[in-house]
Amino acid sequence: MNRIRRNFYYVLAAVTLLKLVLAAILPLTGDEAYFFLWGKYLALGYYDHPPMVGWWLHLLLYAGQADWWLRLPAVLLTSFIGWSIYRIWRGEIDESRAALAGMLYLLMPIDIIDVLISTDTPLILFSFLSAWALHRALARESGYRWFVYSGLLLGLAFLSKYFAVLLGVTYGVYLLAIKPGRRNAVGLLLLFLAVLPFAAYNVWWNYDHCWDNILFNLYNRQVGSHEGGWSDFVTYLVMVLYVLTPPLLWYGWRTRRGWFGDLRRGDLFGWLWLLPMLLFAGLAFIARIGLHWVLAFYPFLFLLLPRWLDGRQLRRSVQFNVGFSLLHVAAIVAVLVLPYGLWKNHTVMHYDLIFGAHPEEFWQQMEPYATNSVVGTDDYIYSAILEHQTGRYFIVMGDASKYGRQDDIQSDFRTFNGKDMTVLFYAEKSVLLYGRYFDSYQLHEIHVRGAIGYLLVGHGFHYRAYRDEVLQRIRHKFYRLPWFLPCGKCYFYDRYFPHQQRERLPHR
Repeated sequence: MNRIRRNFYYVLAAVTLLKLVLAAILPLTGDEAYFFLWGKYLALGYYDHPPMVGWWLHLLLYAGQADWWLRLPAVLLTSFIGWSIYRIWRGEIDESRAALAGMLYLLMPIDIIDVLISTDTPLILFSFLSAWALHRALARESGYRWFVYSGLLLGLAFLSKYFAVLLGVTYGVYLLAIKPGRRNAVGLLLLFLAVLPFAAYNVWWNYDHCWDNILFNLYNRQVGSHEGGWSDFVTYLVMVLYVLTPPLLWYGWRTRRGWFGDLRRGDLFGWLWLLPMLLFAGLAFIARIGLHWVLAFYPFLFLLLPRWLDGRQLRRSVQFNVGFSLLHVAAIVAVLVLPYGLWKNHTVMHYDLIFGAHPEEFWQQMEPYATNSVVGTDDYIYSAILEHQTGRYFIVMGDASKYGRQDDIQSDFRTFNGKDMTVLFYAEKSVLLYGRYFDSYQLHEIHVRGAIGYLLVGHGFHYRAYRDEVLQRIRHKFYRLPWFLPCGKCYFYDRYFPHQQRERLPHR
């Protein structure tokens, strides 16, 4: 094994080990615990997004439920893509530059600290594999099977997150406008046909589940969201500049003739990266673009670098990223070791940090009141974390938020009528508000390391009053169905309002 190859595998092993350590020490986040419950309650679909991450986690749960273990796909994803960048170009371009490009990807700060499992994890993997398959399809003059493989992988990406649609649109633009030709048009058709079964599956599930994924992604999550503007456009540019790091920006500017030339010649990976970035730049004027939006398209940039940059430029970029990434790791460790009291002025952050790191201490104080009682919280984050910690089912009481409404599918409040409940609330006023749905109740304070929670211990739950007020609000806020879509079954109406007409969203 030559020196550059050996160095690449040293970096690959070191980064993987570092990410495993981070996965083991970082506190559990609410969204992760929420997805862990998707894995626990295996289903054909889930409220917020298509189901792929839940299916992955279900398989992992057969072997254990330690946080680091369930985060393993996110840890290994970076290692796999870094190795793939090296593998793709090793035989086609100078091996040294291929290895350096793979190392550069592995050492990018965003890749080092990305150890949290999310719907983006399978999306990034299947999007990358789909693009790799399309690259192989375009490199072969005979046969169409790699177009089909690309479509199948794109379908799996679609069952991970709807951002896969943007990759499909980019394929269409590329194959029809940038690299037009009969073979590419036929290939695109076959690719599209391969995606159809996955799309049809998702449509079928949504048709019988209140169009949950559509309602959430296109309607509910947009209500009250920021509308964008010049400030968000500038924020997006700053985010892109941060992700690219200073050396890549400088060397990209110096080699601009080379990559402009590649784009004019129709370089696949160049366009797969550039077109989504331009689209996001335009969308920034009407919506806030999150960092996770770009993650599925980010690896394509590193498939360009071995052609654009020489060995010296790549090596200097790698050296810069070693120090830059270690600064990020040091910042994370500092946050973990600093006293919680330093965050007391940031009330919600202070509470969430303590709750995520020490959920067992909240449960220790709740448990004496929870015997023979339905248990819950007022937020999907806290319910998911406590259920993951204790193994006991926690409902979500109240309106909660537009996010994480999977409990609307899981819980049937009709079955709680007349039962006792023990519910942890973030604010004292919530206990006073929801206490009226019980024959009687008591309020208890939960104190954990400076954070205060409020416990409602209710006796004799009044389902009908709760339905007529709280569930009616939830129905109007989150279950007004798209006006243009036919709907089969809808668990929320069928369960709570079987004789009421299903409310529709107004025409836009």
